[in-house]
Amino acid sequence: MGPAASDIGTQDSGTGGTVELMQANIDLRLDVGNGIDLKVGQFGTIVGNEVYNYNENTFYTHSWGFAVEPTHHTGILASYDLAAGLTVGLGLANTTGNATNGSSGGNGSSKTWLASVSYTLPDSLGTYLGGSELYYGVVSGPTDSSTGGNGEDTEYHYASISTPLPIANLSHKLVWDHVEYGHATQADSNVLGYHLSYALNADTTINARAEIGNINADLDGDGTLQSVDSFENADDLQSLTLGVNHKIWENVTSRIEWRHDQHNSDAAQQGDGVSRGQSQDTIALNLIYSF
Repeated sequence: MGPAASDIGTQDSGTGGTVELMQANIDLRLDVGNGIDLKVGQFGTIVGNEVYNYNENTFYTHSWGFAVEPTHHTGILASYDLAAGLTVGLGLANTTGNATNGSSGGNGSSKTWLASVSYTLPDSLGTYLGGSELYYGVVSGPTDSSTGGNGEDTEYHYASISTPLPIANLSHKLVWDHVEYGHATQADSNVLGYHLSYALNADTTINARAEIGNINADLDGDGTLQSVDSFENADDLQSLTLGVNHKIWENVTSRIEWRHDQHNSDAAQQGDGVSRGQSQDTIALNLIYSF
């Protein structure tokens, strides 16, 4: 609920309402082998390192990797534990987009495949490899021709790796978001991100996030960094976010963060065909109450 709800895009009416449905699904379990877990309905995507709920992320501002990936699907998703630490997932959704119960609107099939695999290396591999977490997910489906698609699939890829560090209370993760668009005029998006966190104590954590890459970005016509949903290009993207999370009370967390973004943009050209750099700095102060 609230003014940011319309950004989620689960409504396909385009009204930009202030109330959106985050999830609506049924969890089932089939007694086959080790047990197959099914999620049926509307659910969060299998690609990406962040979610919409701000209290579940390290930072208040979302990463650029989050901006280029889908966030919701309507369909069915199955997961199965093949062995200790190894889990695979397979699903089928209506579209690659976020709209609840969306479809191609009479422009052919828009059925979308979801697949993922995650593996945690056994502790027997030693201090620096044991416990490492590997993940890969892909979402692939036709692009609606009514929005400029050329009949080819749009593919969303996400991969991450997290390994143990020799320093206590220090954790890190390397993530990669890659999108191959089904639009003839749209270049691919690539974002490589590195996340680092250090827990000073049970209540205070220092966090850092660095990203580089290139994306297709909605630059608001003047090169100003905005959300990602059009065909303009932001090349040589660099983003750095630093922040501190501190738990004031049991259910209240305070956050302060600073973020710097810069890129070269096609939208910043001034008639001579030369892309010019754009940059912005953001300071965010937050109080989050979880209940």
